Amino acid sequence: MDELPFDSVAVIGLGVEGRTCAARLAELGLKVYASDIREDVDVSSLERLPNVEVELGHHDIDRIRECDTVYFSPSIPNDAEIVREVRNIGVPPLEDLLTWPDSSKFVVVSGTNGKTTTVHMIDHLLDKLGIDRKIGGNAGGGFDGYATLYVRAELARPEVVVCEVCDMTLDYFSDRAPRYDVAVFLNLGLDHLDYHGSIERYAARAARFCDRARETAIVKCDGEERKVVERMESTPRCYDELDVEVDIPLRGEFYRLDAKAALLAVAEITSEPPEELAPLLSDFTSVPGRIKEYKLGEGRLVIGKTDNLSALKVVLRDYGPLDVVFWGTPRPGEDYRIEGIGRTLREAGVERVYVFPGLSEETVDDVIEELTSSGIEASPVEPSEVASKALELARRGRDVGVLGNGQDVIISIQHDVERAVRFLTAGSERSRG
Repeated sequence: MDELPFDSVAVIGLGVEGRTCAARLAELGLKVYASDIREDVDVSSLERLPNVEVELGHHDIDRIRECDTVYFSPSIPNDAEIVREVRNIGVPPLEDLLTWPDSSKFVVVSGTNGKTTTVHMIDHLLDKLGIDRKIGGNAGGGFDGYATLYVRAELARPEVVVCEVCDMTLDYFSDRAPRYDVAVFLNLGLDHLDYHGSIERYAARAARFCDRARETAIVKCDGEERKVVERMESTPRCYDELDVEVDIPLRGEFYRLDAKAALLAVAEITSEPPEELAPLLSDFTSVPGRIKEYKLGEGRLVIGKTDNLSALKVVLRDYGPLDVVFWGTPRPGEDYRIEGIGRTLREAGVERVYVFPGLSEETVDDVIEELTSSGIEASPVEPSEVASKALELARRGRDVGVLGNGQDVIISIQHDVERAVRFLTAGSERSRG
């Protein structure tokens, strides 16, 4: 590829980020050597690609040496043995070969909840201003991975690059990622604590991430997030203190806070006043899979990914009360996404919960046990049945939530509901006619 300073790349580490990046880089025409020290990784999506060589259980130093550059999965620490070995043979990291960070503004957005929505709000504002940009990042959030965004930015040379950052890759952005101009850290919630170890360690990682920004860090300064601010060496801009009226067609204080963070980020890189940018969000629409509310007669249906206890509490605050909830399960081992759900739903007045496989069938019984031990009636349901059951309950006047884990499953349910709502609306209009 003439436009890039490299034709081949070694992708080391094949978790979600590594697999996604390897596939997308191959689709862009690069030759890819992809390896993981584990042997039980599902690489079926890579094996079908003609310009990808996959190796499991071993990293072949000779094959890595033949590549023009190397991309280490963000989960691999700087002091890992494979990182030291590759440094010794002189293969440059992908991040060191990029030139777009010298001319493009780079904005990174992290936190527990609201990242994808905030990135799309920034994108919406930049589009309204006619500014050329690329957005992407976190493969776990629905984008195509960090390396894919880097390469696309290298090819396009946009004015602005906006990247969603998973909170489990904060160390990577503090240590190895291209230097960014503006860091946005939205909130400090109860998720991925198996990785962080504690809220305090999570806050320390977030503070270091914010301090690496060349220009400014935009942070929520009240509540639990004070733990981040107290650990920062630089002085942040507090988006929750922004005194600007935000009029967006989405209900809930959480969306308004996301909007304020987006406004400050765009104001920082364009020098446009936030109060003049705010009206540009008046036609912003919700991101697929995120919270959306449908009113059906006397009932309501609230659907969206709420994959941690902090997100659940926000939804119950902004969209409650709910009578019945359909809940998507987490992966095995993600007990922190189960503990406390029952008590929280019971205290919010939820009467019954149907549990569907969001990310795994293996955890359905674990979620049901958590709910029943808290005094909530709970039973399993297949994902294919959720939309029809939820719609039926809402049409009978109940307030229903489809929440929990499993972004792809929840997006599919959301699409089924929207098709049904359009059909019902059209039928009602024909009857009136």
